[in-house]
Amino acid sequence: MRDANRKSWVFLACCLVAGGIALAGCRSEERNRIIRFEKGTYLGNPDQKLSDEQVNELRFRAGSQRS
Repeated sequence: MRDANRKSWVFLACCLVAGGIALAGCRSEERNRIIRFEKGTYLGNPDQKLSDEQVNELRFRAGSQRS
């Protein structure tokens, strides 16, 4: 009788630990992310516009990488 009682407590403890690990595995940055997708449509947040200075800097850097 004691052995069966001990096994049930061990099983319960293992279930609680596994449940805690599963719940803690959700990182905050992964919450509220898109989980349904539409083919050919970007559903994320819109990109920020680059300033003219940033665009020119990127063009300069890309041009300097050419051989």
